[in-house]
Amino acid sequence: MPWLVLILLVTTLALLVLCIRQAFQLRDLKNQWKTLFQNVDGENLERLLESHLLRSAEIESEIRDGKARLETLETKMRSSKRYVGLVRYDAFPEVGGSQSFSLAVYDEEGNGAVMTSQVGRQLARIFGKQLIGGKSDVSLTVEEQQAIEMAAMGKTRPRVNQ
Repeated sequence: MPWLVLILLVTTLALLVLCIRQAFQLRDLKNQWKTLFQNVDGENLERLLESHLLRSAEIESEIRDGKARLETLETKMRSSKRYVGLVRYDAFPEVGGSQSFSLAVYDEEGNGAVMTSQVGRQLARIFGKQLIGGKSDVSLTVEEQQAIEMAAMGKTRPRVNQ
């Protein structure tokens, strides 16, 4: 009988230690949950998640708007006159200093214009020729053709020389 009482006493002490240990673990777990559900400002987790979801929806809307604006800009960019070529030359033998020029300006499709200014001592002439698909329905001078070729080279070179 004394052995049975001793075994029961040891078992009871072991169970008591186990219960105390589990009580501490439960307290720690409760503190973790309390921290999880309470923000620094005292907001609960549900409100915090709702605000994050709303902000996420706002950001998605801004991204959609940005994509739409980008598509609009890309469409406009195709028709913007951004390829430019300039050739300066002496149109008349009596005038030096390369005062005459041909300027080609066109878009992604090759639509634009070539403008030529010929400067002499007594006169100045200005011509404008339309470009459609990189070609003109009027014959082009050598300088105008060079200006178009120079603009075409601009597609692969950087915008600003460094």
